[in-house]
Amino acid sequence: MSIKVGLVLNKGAMNRHKKQLDKAQDYIDSECIRLMTPYVPVARDEFKGRGRLRNSAKVLSPGKIVYTAPFARSDYYAVKDHKPPHGGNPEGRRLWFEYMKLRHAAQILRKAAAIAGGKAE
Repeated sequence: MSIKVGLVLNKGAMNRHKKQLDKAQDYIDSECIRLMTPYVPVARDEFKGRGRLRNSAKVLSPGKIVYTAPFARSDYYAVKDHKPPHGGNPEGRRLWFEYMKLRHAAQILRKAAAIAGGKAE
Protein backbone atom coordinates (compact mmCIF):
# COMPACT_ATOMS: atom_id res chain seq x y z
CA MET A 1 0.00 0.00 0.00
CA SER A 2 1.38 3.43 -0.91
CA ILE A 3 0.14 6.89 -0.23
CA LYS A 4 0.70 9.77 -2.61
CA VAL A 5 0.58 13.32 -1.38
CA GLY A 6 0.42 16.31 -3.68
CA LEU A 7 0.97 19.93 -2.78
CA VAL A 8 -0.62 22.70 -4.79
CA LEU A 9 0.78 26.17 -4.16
CA ASN A 10 -1.31 29.25 -4.67
CA LYS A 11 1.24 31.58 -6.26
CA GLY A 12 -1.08 34.57 -5.92
CA ALA A 13 -1.35 34.09 -2.17
CA MET A 14 2.40 33.55 -1.89
CA ASN A 15 3.09 36.81 -3.74
CA ARG A 16 0.60 38.69 -1.57
CA HIS A 17 2.20 37.38 1.63
CA LYS A 18 5.69 38.14 0.31
CA LYS A 19 4.67 41.71 -0.42
CA GLN A 20 3.25 42.08 3.09
CA LEU A 21 6.42 40.64 4.63
CA ASP A 22 8.59 42.90 2.47
CA LYS A 23 6.60 45.95 3.63
CA ALA A 24 6.95 44.85 7.25
CA GLN A 25 10.73 44.45 6.84
CA ASP A 26 11.01 47.87 5.20
CA TYR A 27 9.11 49.33 8.13
CA ILE A 28 11.40 47.61 10.65
CA ASP A 29 14.54 48.86 8.88
CA SER A 30 13.34 52.45 8.61
CA GLU A 31 12.02 52.54 12.19
CA CYS A 32 15.26 51.12 13.57
CA ILE A 33 17.25 53.85 11.85
CA ARG A 34 14.81 56.55 12.93
CA LEU A 35 14.63 55.39 16.54
CA MET A 36 18.35 54.77 17.07
CA THR A 37 19.41 58.11 15.57
CA PRO A 38 18.90 60.03 18.85
CA TYR A 39 21.35 57.67 20.59
CA VAL A 40 24.13 57.88 17.99
CA PRO A 41 27.08 59.89 19.33
CA VAL A 42 27.86 63.21 17.69
CA ALA A 43 31.15 65.09 17.87
CA ARG A 44 31.31 68.48 19.53
CA ASP A 45 30.61 71.59 17.44
CA GLU A 46 34.25 72.41 16.85
CA PHE A 47 34.94 69.14 14.98
CA LYS A 48 34.87 69.27 11.19
CA GLY A 49 33.01 65.97 10.63
CA ARG A 50 30.25 66.66 13.16
CA GLY A 51 27.14 64.57 12.41
CA ARG A 52 28.92 62.34 9.90
CA LEU A 53 28.36 59.14 11.90
CA ARG A 54 24.71 59.93 12.59
CA ASN A 55 24.01 60.51 8.90
CA SER A 56 25.87 57.43 7.65
CA ALA A 57 23.16 54.79 8.37
CA LYS A 58 22.30 52.69 5.32
CA VAL A 59 20.16 49.61 4.70
CA LEU A 60 22.45 47.25 2.79
CA SER A 61 19.81 44.58 2.39
CA PRO A 62 16.53 43.86 4.15
CA GLY A 63 17.34 43.42 7.83
CA LYS A 64 20.93 44.63 7.55
CA ILE A 65 21.65 48.20 8.65
CA VAL A 66 25.20 49.54 8.64
CA TYR A 67 26.85 52.80 9.52
CA THR A 68 29.32 53.65 6.76
CA ALA A 69 31.38 56.30 8.59
CA PRO A 70 34.99 55.09 8.98
CA PHE A 71 34.90 55.27 12.78
CA ALA A 72 31.39 53.80 13.27
CA ARG A 73 32.57 50.43 14.58
CA SER A 74 34.97 51.92 17.12
CA ASP A 75 32.33 54.36 18.38
CA TYR A 76 29.70 51.62 18.60
CA TYR A 77 31.87 49.36 20.76
CA ALA A 78 33.89 52.11 22.46
CA VAL A 79 34.19 52.21 26.21
CA LYS A 80 34.31 55.99 26.32
CA ASP A 81 32.01 58.78 27.26
CA HIS A 82 30.00 60.18 24.34
CA LYS A 83 28.20 62.78 26.44
CA PRO A 84 29.20 66.46 26.77
CA PRO A 85 31.87 67.70 27.24
CA HIS A 86 33.40 64.71 25.39
CA GLY A 87 30.70 64.54 22.71
CA GLY A 88 27.99 66.81 21.35
CA ASN A 89 24.95 64.61 21.96
CA PRO A 90 23.70 64.26 25.55
CA GLU A 91 21.78 61.09 24.55
CA GLY A 92 24.72 59.60 22.59
CA ARG A 93 25.98 56.25 23.82
CA ARG A 94 27.79 53.13 22.75
CA LEU A 95 25.75 50.14 21.52
CA TRP A 96 23.01 52.51 20.37
CA PHE A 97 21.12 49.77 18.49
CA GLU A 98 20.91 47.59 21.60
CA TYR A 99 19.76 50.57 23.67
CA MET A 100 17.10 51.43 21.09
CA LYS A 101 15.85 47.81 21.11
CA LEU A 102 15.43 47.89 24.88
CA ARG A 103 13.23 50.96 24.61
CA HIS A 104 11.32 50.44 21.35
CA ALA A 105 11.34 46.77 20.24
CA ALA A 106 7.78 46.04 21.36
CA GLN A 107 6.24 48.96 19.46
CA ILE A 108 8.25 48.10 16.30
CA LEU A 109 7.16 44.46 16.46
CA ARG A 110 3.48 45.31 17.02
CA LYS A 111 3.38 47.61 14.00
CA ALA A 112 5.40 45.21 11.81
CA ALA A 113 3.07 42.36 12.73
CA ALA A 114 0.05 44.47 11.80
CA ILE A 115 1.65 45.36 8.44
CA ALA A 116 2.38 41.67 7.78
CA GLY A 117 -1.20 40.74 8.60
CA GLY A 118 -0.57 39.12 11.96
CA LYS A 119 -0.34 40.09 15.58
CA ALA A 120 2.57 40.32 17.99
CA GLU A 121 2.53 38.15 21.09
